[in-house]
Amino acid sequence: MFLIWGISFVPSCLATTSLGKEFKIARMVYNSCLGETLKRHKAVKTDKLYRALLRETKSKERNKKLADIRLNYDFSECGIHHFVKEVQSKFKEHIGSLEAQKLATRAFQTVEKLHFGKSKKVHFKNSNDDISVENKSNKTGLRYIEGNILWGDKPTKKNPKPKNWLCMPISPKDDDEYAHLALLDKTKYVRILKREVRGKIRYFVQLIQEGCPPVKRNREIANDETKRIGLDIGTSTIAICSESRVELRELAPECHNDEKEIRIIQRKMDRSKRSTNPNNFNENGTIKKGRLTWTYSKGYEKLRQKHRELYRKVAVQRKMSHEKLANDILALGSNIRVETMRFQSLKRRAKNTTRNHTNGRINRKKRFGKSIANRAPAMLIEIMDRKLNYQGRLIKKIDTYATKASQFNHLTGKYEKKQLSERWNDFGEFHIQRDLYSAFLIRNTNETFDSVDIDLCNTGWNNFIELHNCEIERLKHSASETIRWFVT
Repeated sequence: MFLIWGISFVPSCLATTSLGKEFKIARMVYNSCLGETLKRHKAVKTDKLYRALLRETKSKERNKKLADIRLNYDFSECGIHHFVKEVQSKFKEHIGSLEAQKLATRAFQTVEKLHFGKSKKVHFKNSNDDISVENKSNKTGLRYIEGNILWGDKPTKKNPKPKNWLCMPISPKDDDEYAHLALLDKTKYVRILKREVRGKIRYFVQLIQEGCPPVKRNREIANDETKRIGLDIGTSTIAICSESRVELRELAPECHNDEKEIRIIQRKMDRSKRSTNPNNFNENGTIKKGRLTWTYSKGYEKLRQKHRELYRKVAVQRKMSHEKLANDILALGSNIRVETMRFQSLKRRAKNTTRNHTNGRINRKKRFGKSIANRAPAMLIEIMDRKLNYQGRLIKKIDTYATKASQFNHLTGKYEKKQLSERWNDFGEFHIQRDLYSAFLIRNTNETFDSVDIDLCNTGWNNFIELHNCEIERLKHSASETIRWFVT
């Protein structure tokens, strides 16, 4: 297991200039590898035999033939590593072979997603984009030794001040016990990131350490596999059910984009772009087809910088909120169960056209794209999976289609479909909130993760009812309008 943690530093003017040059070269290497990989990807896709095989039924023999065709066109990570040798030799004084190979790997993985339909487009890096450079080992090239980040040729008697030599001291604060404990482990390799923060270029260091991260003193961890936690994650909320707590929480409640300000900035950017590039637009206002050259004014660049800064702040707050929520959940237990969800499919627009039963108007086809972009529910699952991995465990994902937690009634053993607007389940004398009940059923699934264990549900039903009623009373007086909507 590896620990990734970052220490920020402010380099001197000389170091900033040198790092700017190194990252400019890294961007050129990455773009060269990306362009070459795209050529090989297109060559494979235009191969007649390859296209004919794609139409056949999936099988091991078919997949092997497809892989052989890709190798014939040298469309592989190893092939791109061979290509980057020649590119790196032109800049060997500034970037090492291992760092160039990492950039080549990143470029290949980007095009590989496009090749297998996991993405629609690839983007080349421009001078304003964020980028990172990392090594494969801590022995040569970019490395960390005794509190210093070293990069380039070492000073010698013949050349006491080499132009590409960088020595940047970094040290954690004296009272940062966590960082000092983490530095006791062996450093596997170093990564330097270039980021634009408040309009200024900043550089950050990440040391990838060997072993598990140290445990913070103020963090509670329930390293108990017998304690089950059921999670029902939605697009904006998460329902938590354990033996001691039943809770409905809003995902990333601090992350609220100022949509009005963003719209104003986008309109200003559009007007500026149209005034400086009138020949790139048709008479009806649409952009002309083909390759176009764009010119941007200084005002446009300032607006774009402000636009990026708004989203950067929200992204940082969202990640911090998810890290805190993951710690709260892990404090309840380590046997965490969630449904298998594809949040990407929830972002797509609805295909069927429907009408409102009340006024007869056509309903909107948009679904949960904006909510998922702001709340990032999949990120929370990744964070919990990473933290559990330090304990040698993983999140247990149940079969959504087989379990049907949102439709099942454990008292009758029957399934009943419900509209998305129906937020309550009627059990006679009890009215149970839908999301909390789903989390309760997910918590009590069997060990094959494909059905609900009714005996476990009956055993913990009374305790769940008591905790559920207490939570509903709390939610009714919540300051969050989103949460209050789920219990009205």
